[in-house]
Amino acid sequence: MATDFKLKTKWEKYTVLALRFVVGATFVVSGFVKAVDLWGVEYKIADYLTAFGWDWAKPYIGIVAVMLPLVEFLAGLWLFIGSFRRFTVWLMLAMMAFLLPLSAYIAFANPVADCGCFGEAFVVSNGWTLVKNILITAALVFLLPRNHGLRSIYGPAVQWITVLLPAVYLLLIMIVGYNWQPIFDFRPYKIGTTIADDSADRSDFLFTYEKDGERRDFDVDNLPDSTWTFVDRKQVEVADNDNLRRIAIYDGEEEVTDDVRLADGDVLLLLISDISQINVAYTFKLNELYNNVSESGVNLICLTGNSESEIVQWREMSMADYPIYTMDSSELKSLARGNPAVVWLRDGTVLYKSTMDSADIDDILSGKPADEFVGRELHVFIWLTTLLFAAMALLLFINRSPLLIKLTKRLRKNQNKELPLHQNSQNQLNNHKQQTKMRKNIVAGNWKMNTTLQEGVALAKEVNEALKTRTPNCDVIIGVPFTHLASVAAAIDTDKLGLSAENCADKVSGAYTGEVSAAMVASTGAKYVILGHSERRQYYHETAEILKEKVVLALANGLTPIFCIGEVLEERENGTYFDVVKAQVEGSLFDLSAEDFGKIVLAYEPVWAIGTGKTATADQAQEIHAFIRKTIADKYGAEVAENTSILYGGSCKPTNAKELFAKPDVDGGLIGGAALKADSFMGIVDAF
Repeated sequence: MATDFKLKTKWEKYTVLALRFVVGATFVVSGFVKAVDLWGVEYKIADYLTAFGWDWAKPYIGIVAVMLPLVEFLAGLWLFIGSFRRFTVWLMLAMMAFLLPLSAYIAFANPVADCGCFGEAFVVSNGWTLVKNILITAALVFLLPRNHGLRSIYGPAVQWITVLLPAVYLLLIMIVGYNWQPIFDFRPYKIGTTIADDSADRSDFLFTYEKDGERRDFDVDNLPDSTWTFVDRKQVEVADNDNLRRIAIYDGEEEVTDDVRLADGDVLLLLISDISQINVAYTFKLNELYNNVSESGVNLICLTGNSESEIVQWREMSMADYPIYTMDSSELKSLARGNPAVVWLRDGTVLYKSTMDSADIDDILSGKPADEFVGRELHVFIWLTTLLFAAMALLLFINRSPLLIKLTKRLRKNQNKELPLHQNSQNQLNNHKQQTKMRKNIVAGNWKMNTTLQEGVALAKEVNEALKTRTPNCDVIIGVPFTHLASVAAAIDTDKLGLSAENCADKVSGAYTGEVSAAMVASTGAKYVILGHSERRQYYHETAEILKEKVVLALANGLTPIFCIGEVLEERENGTYFDVVKAQVEGSLFDLSAEDFGKIVLAYEPVWAIGTGKTATADQAQEIHAFIRKTIADKYGAEVAENTSILYGGSCKPTNAKELFAKPDVDGGLIGGAALKADSFMGIVDAF
């Protein structure tokens, strides 16, 4: 896992925000335009596989065509709104690890005319595609350690819905485009485009090129790359019409575009891009379609991209009476999506098109205007998009609603009553402590000598914001350096997030340069102070007597001491750890009255389990915590002992916190390194 950088300046934050927007929007647009035209994605993937000679992969084209836009769209959306902040950047980098070398190859080898990154919405050259992917990869590398520094729009509890809702939305967009026609038509032959016009008054040319045995016609504005070989040039008549785009129809080797008279009244084009993919049972439906439209006086023409021999076989198998001609395969697929598909022309202008299965031919023949069916895909898009935005906005409102937070808290209280017995047993075990004791559960962070003032304030704010969306079953405290106390106190809600100093002096005041008194700590707004930490004992030689004075002064100034005790490795291994811990408690705390002792929070630190490679188990923690509680009971009685919170401070992490906190005498944790990241600290808080 990458190490998180702190976002130290506004410039860095704005840069992360800008990159989220730009990269996220790029992926969203890329995924969306592909999803709109799923047929086009399949065609482009097939072009790639043909160019690479990977025919073995063609059966999987459909799966890839669906997953590619779906993953792009979701990843871009998550980056945009801040969901799954680490996972999203890793996912995008994994995609770029494949796409960047691919774009480098196609930029230099030109196996395909264009990459198809944005479908047919935006045609990007292979060279610019490489540049784009380099910039995106660089942006993602920059975001990898920093993206987690900005919060998500949605809280962790509802982020899974940002997977479900957009995924369903995009799948529905795909279904519409695949079974009808693309919601947005980015192709040359849109509704309203004229493909035949008897009033042509000027000439133009189509250029025939060949590559890998395939011949294709190109106009002068759309010539192919250098990997294609020029074969022929043909003259075509083009009307002085900005909305005119001619097609070329062949009968064998002869062009018959003018002979089929596409501009005469109503003409229905039946497009079969690949005859071999048509089920035999479908032939009856096509013949029935031909009979119906012929009776209505509509001319039906079948166009295919297959060879003459394949057409002969098709005629024999299907007993087709309708005329069958050929046209360039790529132009055929561009005219309308689907195999088969239909295109309705009126006086040579595209009036309506659809896949064959979803065509409204019978309704049109019965008298309904064809234009009634035009635009239905767009209407579906408007409805789907409106519903998605409304649902996401409602989700955001609910997620941020104080009412939801209160309701969640109430539901949690009643949760155990509603669960079946076999599901409730673990909750009963975890809640046993709360049902039998008055002491508090506490998760306290000890930042030690880490973070600058600016970094510390930012981290405190992040923890504070995270608590706004939670109703934790414990008190949450952060222990920060002296220099941070006043600034952090002003930046957080101290009713929800407790503030602690990491130490205080054993003197009231005076000529003690560099020391900070308990009164000074209290004046910053802090309510707690960490005393007796193993590092203070080891490096600064704090004795039981020094700590006794610190505890007294802290209590006198209204501070709650979090008093640390614990044995080192040698004491654990020689079996004297019970005696050591008991001596630490007795030496600094047992001169207190029962009332004052009741204000103390204890924190047991197995020093031998911190940074040594050894691990203290939950059972070992329970053993020593139970011993400490018994020691207190022997001095002050069972009631005081039961009301004293004893925290565990030995490498507590989100992965082991739940097991530790389930022990009856472990009342929380004093957290070190895991407290320096809001998400890991909150993971420990959530363990309760």
